[in-house]
Amino acid sequence: MPPFILTYDLVKEESSADYKPLIDDLTSRGAHKYQLSCWLVDIDASAADVYNYYNKMLDNNDKLFVAELTRNHKQAGNFKGTNDWIKNHPPIR
Repeated sequence: MPPFILTYDLVKEESSADYKPLIDDLTSRGAHKYQLSCWLVDIDASAADVYNYYNKMLDNNDKLFVAELTRNHKQAGNFKGTNDWIKNHPPIR
């Protein structure tokens, strides 16, 4: 499976204890936070599976988007380590 882009809008501050399971899980999987509410994560699952898994960790009024990271992307100005993470978890198409 390809790596995924996971983005969210949280109603509470990300530092709220409510989101600790989300952040801890992403961190434990070696995900990379490339912008304030955006992560790159490499999970052997479908986008729907990734969405369903992480959506359970959010409040009902939070927003979540999951999509495959493909070679057809362009990015700049992200947090340090983003290019290295993508190089180590390359898109498959």
